[in-house]
Amino acid sequence: MNVFESSTGVREILLQIREGDTSATERLFAYCLDRFKLLSKRIFNTRKDLHFFEESDDLLQDALIRLHSAVTNLKPETTRALMSLALQHIRWALGDLARELRRKARELPLGDSEVFPAKEIHSDGEPHSLFEWQNFHEQVEQLPLEEKQVFDAVFYGGASQEEVAEILGISTRTVKRRWRAARMLLHEKLQGDWPPID
Repeated sequence: MNVFESSTGVREILLQIREGDTSATERLFAYCLDRFKLLSKRIFNTRKDLHFFEESDDLLQDALIRLHSAVTNLKPETTRALMSLALQHIRWALGDLARELRRKARELPLGDSEVFPAKEIHSDGEPHSLFEWQNFHEQVEQLPLEEKQVFDAVFYGGASQEEVAEILGISTRTVKRRWRAARMLLHEKLQGDWPPID
C-alpha cells in the first residue's frame, strides 16, 4: 500500500480526518506502522543474528503513539504539514530503533569487533552496520529543510518524485534537484559510501 496513491492517498485521508472520520486516522497510522516495519527490515538485515522483533514492534508502536499525539495536538491542516509530521516520526522511530539495537548488541556475549565488524565495501553501498544506520538517520535530520522534505517523502515515505511535487506544490524539476542535492550532502557526510548519486 502506498499512502500517496490517489485511491488511499494522504490527501483523501486528510480530507476524511477533517470531516471527522476516525477510521481515516487509523488508516494513516496503519500505513505509518507498515512503513516503519518495511524500513526497519533493512536495519535488521545488517545483523542477521539480532532477532529483537518484539522489542522493535514496541518501539514502533511507541512512535505511532507519539505521532497520534502530535496529529491530535497540532491538527495539521494541509497535506504538506501532515506528510512532514508523519515522515518525521518515521525517521525518528528508525533512529530510535538503530540506537536500541546497538544497545542490545552490546549485551550479546560477543566482542565489539564481532558485533560491529570492520568496515567493508559492499556492492550496493548501503549501510551495513547498526552504527552506520544510526549515523545515516542523524545526518538526514541535519539536512536543510527543503532537501529534507523531499528526501523524507521519497526515502521514508515511498513517494515518487511526481507525487512529491504535487504534495509540496513545486515542479518535478525542483524535486529532482532537491533530491539530488540531498543525496550529495549525505554522500559527503557519510564519506562517499551512500546513498548513490546518479
